[in-house]
Formats: sequence, structure tokens, C-alpha cells
Amino acid sequence: FDFLAEGCAAGQTLVRLVSRGNAILAELLRLSQNIPPVFKLSSNPKENKDSPFAKYANILFDFKYLKNTDLYEDKVEKNVALRELDSEFREAHIDLLKRFYLLFESIYKYVVDFARYIEDLQQGVFIQLTLDLVLLNSDGKQLMTEALYLFGVMLILMDELIEGTVRERLLISYFRYKDQSETPLIEFVCQLCSRTGYVPGQKYPAKYPVAYFKRYPLPMEVVTMIIGRLRTDDIYNQVRAYPRPEHRSAALATQASMLYIILYFAPKILETEQAAMREIVDKHFADNWIISYYLGYMADLSSTWSPYPAAAAALSNTLQSGNINRHASFYNQQVPKLIKRLDQLLTDGVLTKDFILQRNPMLMDVCRECNVCIRWLILHTQSLNRKVKEIVLQGFDKHNLLMFMLKCAQFEFLLKTTYQTLLDTKEERWNACKSESSDRMKELSEYFSGEKALTRVKKNESLRAWFATISEKVTGLDFFDSTQAGRKIQQLMVALEEVEQFHQIETNLQVQQFLKDTREFLAQMMNIVNIREEYLGILAVVSDMSYAWQLIRKFVPRMQQQIKQDPSSVIMLRSTFLKLSSILDLPLVRINQAKSPDLISVSEYYSTELVKFVRMVLDIIPNSMFIILDKIIEIQTNQLPVLPTKIEKERISATAQLAVRHKLAKATYAISVFTEGMLAMENTLVGVIEIDPKQLLEDGIRKTLVQRIAATMNSILVINSSNPDELSKRLHQLTDRLEGYRRSFQYIQDYVNIYGLKIWQEEFSRIVNYNVEQECNSFLKKKIYDHQSAYQSEAIPIPKFPRVGDSVNFVGRLAREIVRQSSFQSTTYLDQMSGWFDAQGRELIGIRTFTLLNRSIGVFGVTGLDRLYCFMIVKKLQDLVGACRNQIKSRAPYFDKVANELHPTSTIPNSAERVYQEAVKNSASLFDQIIPSVARIGQMQLIRKHIASNLNFSAKIDSKTMFFALDAMNSALLTDVEAHYKNPEEKPYPDNNENPLLPELSEYLEAVGINDPITKIYITTKPLNFFPMFMFFLFLSLSGKFHFSKSLSVLVPNAPRKKGGIDSTPVIVGFITLLKQFHSIHTQKFLAFVGQYIRANINLVPKNPKLTDLPKEVRDLLVFLELLCKYSTSIKREDLESYIPPYVFDFFTHF
Repeated sequence: FDFLAEGCAAGQTLVRLVSRGNAILAELLRLSQNIPPVFKLSSNPKENKDSPFAKYANILFDFKYLKNTDLYEDKVEKNVALRELDSEFREAHIDLLKRFYLLFESIYKYVVDFARYIEDLQQGVFIQLTLDLVLLNSDGKQLMTEALYLFGVMLILMDELIEGTVRERLLISYFRYKDQSETPLIEFVCQLCSRTGYVPGQKYPAKYPVAYFKRYPLPMEVVTMIIGRLRTDDIYNQVRAYPRPEHRSAALATQASMLYIILYFAPKILETEQAAMREIVDKHFADNWIISYYLGYMADLSSTWSPYPAAAAALSNTLQSGNINRHASFYNQQVPKLIKRLDQLLTDGVLTKDFILQRNPMLMDVCRECNVCIRWLILHTQSLNRKVKEIVLQGFDKHNLLMFMLKCAQFEFLLKTTYQTLLDTKEERWNACKSESSDRMKELSEYFSGEKALTRVKKNESLRAWFATISEKVTGLDFFDSTQAGRKIQQLMVALEEVEQFHQIETNLQVQQFLKDTREFLAQMMNIVNIREEYLGILAVVSDMSYAWQLIRKFVPRMQQQIKQDPSSVIMLRSTFLKLSSILDLPLVRINQAKSPDLISVSEYYSTELVKFVRMVLDIIPNSMFIILDKIIEIQTNQLPVLPTKIEKERISATAQLAVRHKLAKATYAISVFTEGMLAMENTLVGVIEIDPKQLLEDGIRKTLVQRIAATMNSILVINSSNPDELSKRLHQLTDRLEGYRRSFQYIQDYVNIYGLKIWQEEFSRIVNYNVEQECNSFLKKKIYDHQSAYQSEAIPIPKFPRVGDSVNFVGRLAREIVRQSSFQSTTYLDQMSGWFDAQGRELIGIRTFTLLNRSIGVFGVTGLDRLYCFMIVKKLQDLVGACRNQIKSRAPYFDKVANELHPTSTIPNSAERVYQEAVKNSASLFDQIIPSVARIGQMQLIRKHIASNLNFSAKIDSKTMFFALDAMNSALLTDVEAHYKNPEEKPYPDNNENPLLPELSEYLEAVGINDPITKIYITTKPLNFFPMFMFFLFLSLSGKFHFSKSLSVLVPNAPRKKGGIDSTPVIVGFITLLKQFHSIHTQKFLAFVGQYIRANINLVPKNPKLTDLPKEVRDLLVFLELLCKYSTSIKREDLESYIPPYVFDFFTHF
């Protein structure tokens, strides 16, 4: 019966289950590569001391959490810092945690469904089908074996790739962040996934993995029946692909790997049943003891079976040194012989279609011998037993094995391609040969008729009739009845040989030639008939290399060395990559049969892994190109000066520098040779992904370029010196280095057929943006990890370097160095000079600094710095608003009292002198607590203002069309916004939820410097009572701290810098920024309090005709108010005159 028929419920259910198992394994492999490092923290706190994730140790729990849930939760809840950290961790990881939980749950559900299927079979749910009948059916026993085998592989790979401690932390984290209603199976999943004691890379602990497999026991009767089938049958009928008895272990390799896993479900066989184990070993492991149990994951039976007496005893014959030495010697000697044979076959003109048709069996034998030899050597050179490994490695040459593998892959590729061509044109070639044979017989029939002109041959009616009959018989051969046609062709060839004995034919060379040609055509027809689809299937089985998927990575350095020596060897590597694509066959066959929607995701995963491997191997080409590029950079930068426009005739020879130019040409040629070798690899379909060699070369060049640029910026932008000139020196050094790279990269672009400048700009922007994003992560609750980043790429990864100090990378170091050098505690900002100066009058940061920044890190780098400063300001503002809220809360009764006494602000309070004296006294403590944070915000705002100015100037010079287009667009939109607010019913707002015009335009405007950082609203704030009064008190705290310097035309601190004196301009800008984060009504109230204070103080001054100036307190505040108007666009002189009489400003002069 057809077990896989649509109407067979048992078959369809089982094939869907096996399909699920393969999809689960793909997800397991995928997720194991994306485990967040935070879950891999050591259980020993001392080992985590230097880890950046050490702070998360107190919120990551293993299964001990389940024993005392309340204790652990209270520990987190009672600690504010831990609570915030826990919330941040949840936001960042919940999506990934869900995927891991669903993976673990799917493994549990898989085994539950398999157990239920077995129970249904035993109870007769599937009509007329029993377990015995299923195991007698060829498809049934394959699927039952695979279902059990896949569960075992899931358990072993889960423990190998996701360590027990990590699994427990992942499960508990998900359990904590989700309701119990969302995790109904958590108890069973935890039982299945709890740690086993095994540590990846170390020996198996006692009773492992038997005790692990018993966590969900399956019916032993079913397990033993499956093992029985594997012991006695060739369930996949692989012997047809390997007919020779010495190749039996290779033929049964897939079955052997399944048997190895399934035996752990029946440990009694491994431990006590010597006869059964002897039978298993003699059939499957007589000449091999290292197996690949799933896609290259390896098991050394000499180690894993040693704890089991029956298994160890049965394997002892295989592991005898004489047996090992015999096999190792045989296969090591086979390598040079088979390489020589392959060289002969791969010679141009040998593997023709006719040769393959005639020598098909011999070619298949060569293919089998090569693959058996490669399999044995690749696996057994990885032995964990030192003595065994020494025996195997005697006479072993890794380079020879690599070349053997490459040539074998090339041979198989040519054979497979030709077979496919022959199959595609089989009927066409058959008909052509048949037509040629029939036509020749007709011509011979006419020849012997004696009627054909110029033949001069005696008429022979019998020969004429005989050849006519042969022609008819040839014409009557049926292509679709290959068996009957083959017999007839054989008879016709014998008849044509016999007819040559006739005297009239024997003496006629022309007739003999006709007969010979006809026999050759008939022989070709015979060979064409014998070419069948099954040959491709046998070739696919023989050439399978999925067993080496993990081990092949050890050959990568030698592959790269081979490419470096001979770039044209990429052609052979292409065949090897295609050979490796057999890793898709095992998981996808059942998924395809089940018509599962997982087909796309699983095939994409394995194809992507293959492409990653291809990229890893071929990385040597762009790496080698960049080594040569370093020489070109040296020549162009230091040895070849820029040629002048005009040159004297006498100096032409000296200026030409022919020797240097010869070196340059030689280096350029070397790069073009690598390019030619790479492009020789044609478009190749690897799995479901097509590899374009040109794109692969470009990606490789991009990857190496990214690594070079990132490493350069990381190494140069480390500023440990306190010398103020160090920043400028480093930026000059970076400019020179990057300019050298850029020039040389543009120079070679034509020789490698790429758009050099375009690639440079794209990758440079990606590097900067990625590093800015990672630096900004420290300010975000929900971190952006590499797999979520829009700038990070698997194919062209941006490298990460160890952090230095408080900064994650070079962007942070540069931003903090600029902040340090322009510190409000040690420098003075002069608006007229657009820079920060130290006490000696030396400019530390100014226009030159920002111009140099633009030249070194480019527009992308400068805009990236601007974005980072935004995040820093947001963080500072959040902390500052929090501090203000706490201060207001602690002083609320006093503020309430003062507010009542000062109300209304339009009048002068009766007890003004007393109230303001108390206010000045109470505000004194705020200076040290709040003002430094305000000043830091103002300092970074001034830096942002300079960045905007630099970008604005740069855009006007380099991209004036774009700049003015954006400026016009901005003006038009502002006009529309104003029109909307004047007449909202008729004039719609120029932006809505579906139209992202304003957000996108604002990004462009910031990139060209059409923005004012000081007017920006950085944070959203909740209503805060008494905030205007608090700002007024803060303003009062500045009184007496500064005096006006006529020489500098700026407020300077009264106190020395070492004793707490600070720059005034950052304080003013910080004040403006803080006020801007709240509703404008707060600014009006603040100005009202200040105006009332000034009016009251003027009113308190006794009438004195000799008074020529205002009181000092008033003068200080008036200076600050003027500066507020100067730096703020929202506070104008007219606004101040609403609260302070204009004559006060007219009377006041600070010059």
C-alpha cells in the first residue's frame, strides 16, 4: 500500500510530524547562534567582574527560582535600581525570549504528539494499520525511524548548543515576564529542558545521555522494533548506490547515525546485549568508529560507547590498532592514486558526452571510491583518542586531501552537468541517431538496386531488400519502450556485423564505412537508452557531503591559501560549494512531502548558512586585494607627488618616477588578477539563494573596507593625553589616513569594476551610524541589538571593539573629549570668537575644530555626533527635571507661602524686602546642586549649535542646490503651518499620520544645519507646580556669582575656577533649554517673578540724586536677561518690557 498517499491518514500524520521535527531543528540551530551574551554569564560572580553584563546577574535566575519565587521577586521589587533594570531587560529581550520558549515548547509538543501517534497505532485508530504493518512498509519504517531519531537529535543538539544554565535562565526570564495563562506547559517544558550536567566540549557525565532521554520515555517495544529494522534492513535502499561490499559502511552511514541516536533510548542493548551489538557493529561500524549524527555534528564511538560494556566489547575489534592501521594506510595511499585518476579525467576534452555515455559505470566507480575515501579521512582524522589519531595521521597530508576534495567536487559537477544535459536532450539525440542510421540503410538499399546513377555496381535484389528492411526496423524503434528498443538495437548491430562477410560488401570500402557509421549510431542509441534519471539520484547519494558540514570549516585556511596562490582555483571551489549544498537534502525532503509552510524558512536558513561559508572562504580575495592596496596607498601618498599643471622639459624624466610607477602598475595588475579569478566563478544557485560572483566580490570588498575604516577610527580616536593639542593632532592623523584610503580605493575601482566612491560613502555612513546607535544604547531602556540594527549586516559586519572608559566606541570617545575640552568649569565661551578659550587665552575648541571634524569623520560623522549629543542632553534633562521635582517637593510649603506673598506679580508686595532676602538666602544652596547640570546641558547645546553652523556652511558650499531646495521647502511648510493655525477649518495641517513629511524633512534639515538646537523640545514633562518660582529662585542664585568683563564682553565668574567658578554662557543656554521643555506659560510666569523682583529692588532704593546706576543685584539680573534674549528666539526684548519698564533697560548700561 502507498503509505504516503493523500488518503492515508497514518502516513500523512507521520510525515507532517517528521516535517515539524526538521523545522524545529532548523530553528534550534538558528536560535543557538543568537543567544544574547547576557544569558551566558558565569554562575561564579568573580568571573563576571569584568563583564559589561555583570549588572544583570541579580535579575537572571535558574530553576532555583521555582522553589522560592516570592523571595527572588521581593529582592527585585524592593530595589528601585533592580526594578528599573528588570523593566529595561524585559523590553529589550521579550521577543527573543518568546522565540526560545516556543522552541523548547515545540520540542515537548513534538514528543507528546509522537507518543500519541504510537498509542493511536496500537489502539487501531488508523483503520487496518498496525505498528507491524507500518514498519513493514518502506516509507513507514523510514518515517518511524526518523521521528524517533529527530527527537534524540533535538535533545542532544539542545544540550550541545544551548547550555543547561542558559536554558534555565531563558525559561525563567520568560516565565517571570508572562502570565501563567500564557505558559500552561511551563512545568513540562522545564522538566524536559533542565540542565543535564553536560558541559559542551567536555566528556559526557555518567549515564549521559541515557538519563536525559528518559525524561520523556517512549514505549520500549516500539523502540526495539525500530532498532530491529535498522539492524536487519537497508531501510533507504542505499546499497544500490554502493554495490561493492567494501563500501557497505558508507552505504549505511545515514542508517548508522540514526541507530547511534536511537540506541540511547534502549540502553539495555548497549549495556548487556552483546550479540545484538556485535551484529550492529559488524554491519555498520566494521571499518569506522567516528560518525556524523546530524549535519556534521560528530560522535567518536570509542569515547561515547566506552561506559557501555556490550557496546565497548563489540567495538573492540574495530578499534584494534592493526585494523585501524590497515584502513588508515589504505585510504592514505588511495589519495594520490585517485588524484592522478581525477587529473586524467579532468583534462580538457576527456569528459565528453560520448565518453560519459560509453564509460558510465567506470565513472560512477571512480566517484564512489573518491567519496568513500574522503568521508573516511575527514571523519577519522578528528578522533578524540590520541593514540588512534596518531595512527590515522601517519602518512596523512591535509593539503592533498583538500586538493583531492576540490578535484572530486569538480569531477562530480562536470559529470552531473553532463548527465543533466544528456537527460534533457535524450529524445532529441535518440531521434537524430535513429534518423542517421535509417538514412544510411536507405542509401545502401538504393545503392544495391543498380538504378542509382554513377554507382556502377551490379544489382543485388536480396541486399537491396535486406537493407530496406533494416531501415524500416530502425525507423520502427520506439524511444519510450527502452527495454524492447535495446534488444532490437543489439540484434541490428549483430546483423550489420555479419553482413560485412558478404563478398560484394567486403570488397567495397564505402559500404563498409556506411555500416561502421550505422553501428556507431546504433551504439549511441543503446547508450542513450541506458541514461536514466536514477543515475542523478545515485550520484546525489554518493556525492553527499552533509557529514562534513561542521568539519569543513577547518579547511578554510588552506582553501584561502590555495586561492591566494592561484585565484583561478575559485572554479573548483564553486563545485565544492555546490557539493556542500547537500545539507539541504535531509531536512527538506520531508518538509516538501508534507507541503509544510516551513519549507521557505528552513531552506532559506540552510542556504544562508551555505552562503556565509562561501563568503568566509572567499574573504581572502578582498583581504589580499587590500594588502596590495596598502602598498598603493604608500606609493600614492608618500612616493608619488601630485603632478603640477606645467612642468619644465628638463624635469620630465625626474618627475615621471618610472620605477615607482612600475611598482604601482604591478600592484594594480595583482589586484586585477584576483578580480579575474573571482569573476571566473559563474552565477551559482546554492540552495535557494543565487550567488552572483560580482556581488560577492563587491560584498567582500565592502566587508574588508569596513573592517579597515572601523579599525583605523578605533585606533586613532583614543585620546588619553590631557594635552589640548592631542585632539587636533589625532583628527589630522585620521584625515590623512582616511584620505589615503579613499584616493587609492577610487584609483582601483576601474580595475575591479566597482563604483568606488559610492561604496566608500555608503559604508562610511553605515560605520558611523552604527557606532552612534550603539553609543546611544547606553541612554535607552530598550536596547538596539545587532540583529535589530538597520546598519549592521551579517554579510558585511561592522566590527565591535573593546570599550575604553565610559564610551562604547570611538564616537562616544570623540564626543566626550570635545565636552571635556570645552568644559564650563575650565573654559570661557566667547560668542564673538565662536569658540572656547582657556585662562591663557588659547582657543581649545572653535571653528577650526569643527572644520577639522568635518574633514576627518565627514558629514556622516558630524551628524552622528550631533545625534549623540541629543541623547546626552535628553538624559541630562531627565535627571535635571527629576532633581527639580524633588527640590520643589521638599520646598513646596515654603514656595506656597512665597507665592501667596508675591501675588499678584503685577504689583510690588508690601513685605518685599523681607521676602526677597529670604528668597536669596534659600536659593543659595541651589547653585551647587542644580546649576552644574544646567551648565552641562547648555555646553552641549552650544556644541550642537556649532555643529549645525558647520553643516550649514558645508552644505552651502558642497550641495547648494539641495540646501536651497530644503530651505525653500522648510519656509513653505512653516507658512502652511502658520496658515493652518490662523484658519484651521479651511487650511489643513501639512502633516498627518499617513504622511511622514515633517519627520523625514526634519532629518534632512538637521543634516544641512537648518535647525536651532536651543529651541528644540527634547523631553515631554508632566505638570510641575511652582516650577516658575523654582526657576526664579535658581535665577536668584546666580546673583553675585558673576561680573561683567568689558574686555571679553561676557560675564565671568567671581570665584576662581579651582574654587567652583563656572562659565556663564552655558548656564544661560541651559536655562533657556530647561524652560523650553515646559509650557510657554511657565516662561511667562518666570519672567513675571523676575520683573517683580527688579521693580521691587528699584523701588526699595532710597531717592538719591547722586545715584548714577542701578543696584548690583538688579544689574546682574538685567545682564542675564539680556543674554537670555540674545540666545533664545522665544524670549524677546518686547516680552521683557511687559514686566520691566523700558526705561530700566535704557538707564542700565554694562559697557
